[in-house]
Amino acid sequence: MPTSPSPPARIALETSSRPPSIAVQVGARNAFRRLDEDRRNASDLLPVLAELLEELGSAPAHIERIVVGTGPGSYTGLRVGIATALGLARATGAELVGVPSVEALARAGLQIDEEGVVLLDARSHQLYYAHYRRTRTGIEAVVAPTITTPTELVELLPDQIPILADPGVAEAAELNASQRARLRSGFAPEAEALLELGLARLEQDGPMQLTEIRPLYLRPFAVHPRRR
Repeated sequence: MPTSPSPPARIALETSSRPPSIAVQVGARNAFRRLDEDRRNASDLLPVLAELLEELGSAPAHIERIVVGTGPGSYTGLRVGIATALGLARATGAELVGVPSVEALARAGLQIDEEGVVLLDARSHQLYYAHYRRTRTGIEAVVAPTITTPTELVELLPDQIPILADPGVAEAAELNASQRARLRSGFAPEAEALLELGLARLEQDGPMQLTEIRPLYLRPFAVHPRRR
């Protein structure tokens, strides 16, 4: 008796921060997983993805849509995540879209019709900054992700609206007491929110060319020579 073909799957890979996460949608069923302590490296994405697809009765060969987070964030994580997404798209012919990872963070931290800014620690006394509005259909960029400093942030940061940042980032950003009162902490880019945003973008704008999918680094990669 012939076996039924595996149903098509839609996936999201989010590797800009640790731990990386994966979301899979097959029909009306969804699965999500953060890589655990033993499998936190972004290079472990494919084995975990295969497990989730199997749980939902599909397989890697039947992936039809791929969403990948483009950052900003971990240089290594983004390289591996995007390379994995590109490899899967080439192997399966799946439609592919890249979505800034900070949009997924804004999706988690803002209510519908609410504006807010995202602050992340970019190291070396710098910050990643973005200003978003959450709508009923997705996330709109008021100010696209950029790199800034605590001094420059004084001019960028609007009054009153929420600031999505962890306390350590607030310290690095030198936020004052009034600004810290607007903090919303504990949010991170997750593949579940990324999948929702990416699928909506695919419906609206169609897939991106593979050559368009690039990490959102925002600054040159700095090589620090080892001390002898």
